[in-house]
Formats: sequence, C-alpha cells, structure tokens
Amino acid sequence: MGQKGMDFRHKEVINIRDGKKLGYVQDVCADLQTGSITSIIVPR
Repeated sequence: MGQKGMDFRHKEVINIRDGKKLGYVQDVCADLQTGSITSIIVPR
C-alpha cells in the first residue's frame, strides 16, 4: 500500500445517513495481495 494508505490518516469520517461526525482516521488496514482496504480504524 505504501504512501497512498497514509493519505487517509487524519481525515474526518462522517456518517452519510445522518451527517454525524464519527472522528478521524487513525489507521488503515489493507490486503497487500489485492491492494484493497479491508478496514479503517476510527477511535472514539
């Protein structure tokens, strides 16, 4: 994933259903074989 995964860090996450702010991305997990993001970690 390299540097591109780091582009998500510190981005604000907002629930698209109700507009509620959920927090900021702390970490991103990915499948290195496919290059797909598997999860995004947003602490409370």
